[in-house]
Amino acid sequence: MANKKRETNAEKAARERQERIELLKMKQGLIEESELIPDTGYAEIPAPRGGKRLTNFIYRNKPFIIIGAVIVLVIAVGLYQFLTREKVDLYVLAVSKTEDSEIIWRARDLELALEMYCPDFDGNGKVNVQVDYLNLKFDEVNNQTQGTEIQKFRSHLQIGRAQLFISEDVFADYVYETQYSNDYFVRKPNDCPEDMLSNDVGVRMNLTDFAKDAHWEDCPDNVVFMVRNELNNGQGSVKANAENRERALIVLQNILDNNIINPPEATSE
Repeated sequence: MANKKRETNAEKAARERQERIELLKMKQGLIEESELIPDTGYAEIPAPRGGKRLTNFIYRNKPFIIIGAVIVLVIAVGLYQFLTREKVDLYVLAVSKTEDSEIIWRARDLELALEMYCPDFDGNGKVNVQVDYLNLKFDEVNNQTQGTEIQKFRSHLQIGRAQLFISEDVFADYVYETQYSNDYFVRKPNDCPEDMLSNDVGVRMNLTDFAKDAHWEDCPDNVVFMVRNELNNGQGSVKANAENRERALIVLQNILDNNIINPPEATSE
């Protein structure tokens, strides 16, 4: 009797093991039904729908969704900045020789005044002049620091984005005396009268109405405009440099002719 019971238990264990195997195959979709399990009681779970399905998808793919959202956000911000950035009609480099030069704190007034004489070169309906600033630090005791600033200036000349320069003629004298002076700036730009020139390359600002437009009525006679010459060994786009130089000459001619293209908006008292 005991032997029969042990055989029954062994058969039961074998049957249950086989049923579990069959049930696993059914759950995995390997088989649809089993003769060993005529009625398993296993009810098919309905697939989630609507919001529940979306919630399950987000939960299972949360890391990928977060990474994707960050990538899309970065691309969107970059695209927005590219599409909305202001295009510059004219780049100008204001150069001073010391920290106490008035050119330093008059950069914004110079920008606004230049926009009065600058055409809308890119045709976007808005005139935008950008004045960058560089101090050569001629009063710097440390020769290394001064040399660094002068090297920056020469880099500006080589790259060529700015073709119109505003500086002091003491600085112009310095450039004029260097071995590169014949290459740096246009001589007698726009056939400017001799009495308005400094070393044949600088047009004195105080002899034009531009000084008044820049709210610099007491502009000293040592502040000059200079136009960069075409450099045979220059870097950057030759076509872009030539276009920027042409723009600089047009704006300088408008200044010489007192040809205001964009009058300042009338302000109420």
